[in-house]
Amino acid sequence: MPVITRRELWLFLSVVVLWGLNWPMMKMALAELDFWLFRGYCVLAGLLWFLGYNLMAGVSLKVPREYWLRLAVCALCNVAGWSILSAAGLNVLPAGRAGILAYTMPLWVVLLSRFFLGEALTFTRLAAITLGMTGIGLLLIDEFHTLKSAPIGALLMVASGFVWAFGIVLFKGFPKSIPTTTLMFWSFVLGGWPILVGFIAFGRGPWLPTGGAAWAGLLFNVFIVFGFCWFAWNELVRALPAQVTGISSLAVPIVGFVSGMLLLGEKPHVFDYVALLAIVCAVGLVLKPNRHGR
Repeated sequence: MPVITRRELWLFLSVVVLWGLNWPMMKMALAELDFWLFRGYCVLAGLLWFLGYNLMAGVSLKVPREYWLRLAVCALCNVAGWSILSAAGLNVLPAGRAGILAYTMPLWVVLLSRFFLGEALTFTRLAAITLGMTGIGLLLIDEFHTLKSAPIGALLMVASGFVWAFGIVLFKGFPKSIPTTTLMFWSFVLGGWPILVGFIAFGRGPWLPTGGAAWAGLLFNVFIVFGFCWFAWNELVRALPAQVTGISSLAVPIVGFVSGMLLLGEKPHVFDYVALLAIVCAVGLVLKPNRHGR
């Protein structure tokens, strides 16, 4: 079991809480904004955040030539592929929890990291991914009829989880000498243009929200999710084994459902509590805090 430092633990907890809180925040923003416009604002914000940070901190934006192909593929997976495939899936699927199919990502990470990175598939990690996928299945138990009636949408959501996982595995291949903030800036540059094309082809107004809830959702994404959360997540991807990072992300849907209950009045089902226990156990199996830090 890998040891997680105090800094990594705080990054992990921050990402889980903020990404989970973003579930209802996105719903509030998308109640008024077109998806392509919303994603365009978010990607532009991420690009400007990382550009501004690197310039103010004096961090180089240079990436060695031999890593540009890897970076381009990572950007197309993590920024463009994830955003477009999940958008297409959600547009096909009726409203509900079906979007959680994207969190099959940890399963793909476990398989891909075993093949590409040679990470050991230990009994503990196998037990964790089994518990985690069981939890995801329980969260979706009331959505099976929805998924059966819209198989293309379900496949698109699973595909979004796969490209996200592939991007995570590729991201492990960058040397630590290239700052994460530099990689994130170029990820938004290289992965943002397909979203721009999508907006030009399919986007529509209004250009800004009018209600307070929609404004809160937009500003939360622009100022927090596409700045700090993307940085913290990719710091964890680089610091921890890919399998551990992927399995740990299963905590995000749990926080998402809790925040949905608090902010949107969503009602939990009995299976949600069993899913909560299964996912907490899965995350606990792969994370071991280091009390002394590094």
